[in-house]
Amino acid sequence: MKRIKVVRDLKSQVYKNIKDSILNRTLLPGTQLKESELVNKLGVSRTPIREALSQLSQEGVIEIFPNKGAFVKSWEKEEVLEVLVIREVLEGLAAKLACGHRTPDFILRLETYLKNQKDKISSYQETDEQFHSDIIQTSKSKRLIDLIQSTHDNLEMMDMREVSFKSPERIKESMKEHHRIIDAFKAGDSEKVEFCVRDHFRIIRSFYQAQLELTK
Repeated sequence: MKRIKVVRDLKSQVYKNIKDSILNRTLLPGTQLKESELVNKLGVSRTPIREALSQLSQEGVIEIFPNKGAFVKSWEKEEVLEVLVIREVLEGLAAKLACGHRTPDFILRLETYLKNQKDKISSYQETDEQFHSDIIQTSKSKRLIDLIQSTHDNLEMMDMREVSFKSPERIKESMKEHHRIIDAFKAGDSEKVEFCVRDHFRIIRSFYQAQLELTK
């Protein structure tokens, strides 16, 4: 974490600093967030730190236990699967709405993401994020976009995506699923678009669940 230099809106800056450290896994699940240490690292008083921790607790990013303190949330496997179900529903709806706002440029962008990815399997996570983000933003529903971003943050903290993107075979299948989504957009079939996106997330969930079984 970096020390905060700008005085304006300290709480937001502290909140972002801590959350970014959790998302990029500088702060791992189970790590205790001690106020005294945060004061020294961030160079701010306890008040904005407590406010930021309270907000992160409300979002489910950290857990605060009486007489023990604040800790980065440790996710149970069942919680990961639950978030994937929620993401499936929300992003399916976003894709359905995006179909009504699609343009030739939008479809070309989706195709370009996959075309550029063809020979660069190692960077697939970035391609996947670009593909889905474009669809989500094209839904033009701010409230829905915010909800999906929340589930995205949850999945980043759970490190779920790392499981999928370590499998070359899963990446190849994922690309095929993305092509089916593009074909549905080209056809202008909003129901099929929603089905293809939801099916994509159902497959992700099944794959992840199978990987969890292997690690037992």
